[in-house]
Amino acid sequence: MFSLRIVASLLLVGSTLTAAGCSGSLVHEKPRSARLNQDVTEMWARDIRRVARSGDWILTRSYSKTGDAIVGMTAGESFSHAVVYDAERGTIIEAIRPHVREVPLESLLARNRYAVVVRPVGASEQSGRETVARARSVLGANFDYRGMFGFDDETRFYCSELVAWASRLEHDHLVVTPADLYEEAEVIYLSGARDEREVQMAAQAIAEPPFSRVASR
Repeated sequence: MFSLRIVASLLLVGSTLTAAGCSGSLVHEKPRSARLNQDVTEMWARDIRRVARSGDWILTRSYSKTGDAIVGMTAGESFSHAVVYDAERGTIIEAIRPHVREVPLESLLARNRYAVVVRPVGASEQSGRETVARARSVLGANFDYRGMFGFDDETRFYCSELVAWASRLEHDHLVVTPADLYEEAEVIYLSGARDEREVQMAAQAIAEPPFSRVASR
């Protein structure tokens, strides 16, 4: 298991390096329509803002070859990235090359195949706010390359390491993965996959309700 975690760590580094815009999964194809992708992203963002609260974690699966490899090499659920959600600002805080940053929720959702919102077991609204504040306190911290191999550096973070640290999560993993985080939380929201027809139809119906189409004829 340790050797697999090291390999997964190597791949997770690569995924984090390219998460901001790389596509090219060998397993799943992202819809080619920019309008459809925008509709799906907006639907997910609306849904998440309705049910999630500050301090929740968002676990995602990217459209990338590195994401494919991480899922194949990492035990547990199929996730390649993890972030902390701030419901008050509608943003997420993530560790991604070259540093820890805060971006709008839509920025995260737009680059992923699906997203799952989870809440740490036993978390309260107060502890959630403290998680966000702790994550925000290290904005600008450098990405933790060595940490991906089990060499801890308290001043640097990789994605799931940041989430675990900000949430004061106690764990016995030398390298903590997004799938590990999933095991420590309860599911609040499942987005469904961007390339699933049911998800696309729901997003299109919200963006352009049937009665609007009839009225415009």
